[in-house]
Amino acid sequence: MTTPAACPAPLRLCGSVVAQEPVSASMLRLDLRLEAPAPAAPGQFCMLNLTGETAMALSRPLSILAADGDRLSLLYKVVGRGTRLLSELVPGAPVRVLTPLGRAFPARDDDRPRLLLAGGVGLPPLHLWHAVHGREDDLPCFGARDGADAPWSLLPAPWRVSVDADRDVPVGCTATPGNVVELASSLTAGAETPHAVLACGPVPLLAAAARFAAERGWTCHVSLEERMGCGYGVCRGCVAPAPDDAPWLLVCRDGPVLPAAEVDWDRFGLDPAAAATAFTQPACLRTGEEDA
Repeated sequence: MTTPAACPAPLRLCGSVVAQEPVSASMLRLDLRLEAPAPAAPGQFCMLNLTGETAMALSRPLSILAADGDRLSLLYKVVGRGTRLLSELVPGAPVRVLTPLGRAFPARDDDRPRLLLAGGVGLPPLHLWHAVHGREDDLPCFGARDGADAPWSLLPAPWRVSVDADRDVPVGCTATPGNVVELASSLTAGAETPHAVLACGPVPLLAAAARFAAERGWTCHVSLEERMGCGYGVCRGCVAPAPDDAPWLLVCRDGPVLPAAEVDWDRFGLDPAAAATAFTQPACLRTGEEDA
């Protein structure tokens, strides 16, 4: 099985907001200009913070939608105080960024088509992967709650879209009722060629993608979404269980991209306090979006 890509040391950079705009009813795109180029591979993330007296105690982890020279684009939802503050940033506002962080999705290394399964703010890493490595026979799919929840400007063909509720789909856009794994099943029904699955999104989507791939004997890599305190493995708060009583994984350090088989999906999502004894120090705040 291909190992997720190891990545260079992150950079601590100052930057400023170039633009910020809503791309769906729930998601915002934030475009930054950094003081120096900061290349990133699909699946990596950054830790973003404000500056001066407005700085938050803990930076917020955000997936990277695009990285081009000194430009960095991010996609996020407002889910608490920290992201609410980010949503108030205007062009020219200063920020601090630690980037890039984490292990990336594997680059294409064989002829198998890729099946990309994204949900919600799990879109950025797979959007970037498809932009860098995509091929005509790949199947990029995005799952949304409804038409208003989908960032249509980021989902031109060949992206396919599924919606849990078949409503608010813009005129001229097409969405398939059901979840994104059901969409993947219909698109690959009868496929004679094995696919490699790449998935990012909520835990239920990732667990379903892992089962979907395992049932077909296909490889699957997932990018785990976890709250984080530091982003590089010091606070030991972003934990995920491994199978067979293996040591717990640190999502920021061992991932966020991992082979799906290396995650114990039956135990995933437990209170991280249950994993604290796996480490030599107490678990720190499992945050990135709390009141800090």
